[in-house]
Amino acid sequence: MNKQDIENFISKLKRKPESHKYDYGHVLVIAGSKNMPGAGVLCCNAAMRSGAGLVTYAVKESFLDSACSMSRPETMFFVYDGSSDIIEFVKKRKVSVIVIGPGMSVESSLRRFIEKITFSVEIPVILDASGITVFNEKAKNLKNAKAKLILTPHAGEFSKLVNKSPEEIEKNRGHILDRFTEDNSFVCVLKGHNTIVSDGNNVYVNNTGTPAMAKAGSGDILSGIIAVFSCIYENLFEAAKSAVYVHGLAGEMAEKEKGSSGVIASDIAENIPYAVKECIKKSEK
Repeated sequence: MNKQDIENFISKLKRKPESHKYDYGHVLVIAGSKNMPGAGVLCCNAAMRSGAGLVTYAVKESFLDSACSMSRPETMFFVYDGSSDIIEFVKKRKVSVIVIGPGMSVESSLRRFIEKITFSVEIPVILDASGITVFNEKAKNLKNAKAKLILTPHAGEFSKLVNKSPEEIEKNRGHILDRFTEDNSFVCVLKGHNTIVSDGNNVYVNNTGTPAMAKAGSGDILSGIIAVFSCIYENLFEAAKSAVYVHGLAGEMAEKEKGSSGVIASDIAENIPYAVKECIKKSEK
């Protein structure tokens, strides 16, 4: 991001003296499974470190205990059975943004579950991991969504989503991504070295980050950051762009402290506040 982008980002983060927690968004994270409850925990932690006013982790009864034991005390929990429970919760608890997919089991019912939610709510929804995988070669189904969608695939997931080979995508990442988002009217974050963000009209190629971030859970952290920034930006492209930048910067800071091989996803989350402080310094120069 250039200096003007960073100044704009910092201005949106400023908090008024009379503000309260609902001014900074209520993030609902629908994630995890019996074997991977930690994915949602990482996403929630990143959302809290990014400035969310409230964060709720929506879980199934089968892994509630394990998710609770791994989570920070600030995390709230909601146990759900189906999509109707989620939709009702969104209305009653003034949810600002939803993350769906990290660590979830890929089941035949998951696509229908996501479609019912995205066809019903009119708030930003970030689809990550299994939330993307269930739409392989069926992204057109998401055109009916009322929700404002942001997809966060890595190269392998994107390849199956657009039915093109990884080699073809690698040769033409920006063009294929731009065409995909233009055809589907949502924001897409194609993760990897020099992560690309596109909404079909605008393209941003990120220049922060490090190979130290090539670890399980890094994407869950990014989804948490994007969720919070979607609450402070009306433009979701700008939200994703700023989130990707901060995520990479936090990874660089984690690497300085832990070394390239020693960084884990939690280290990235813990460095989010310091990455934001670094942005403040850059905006003041």
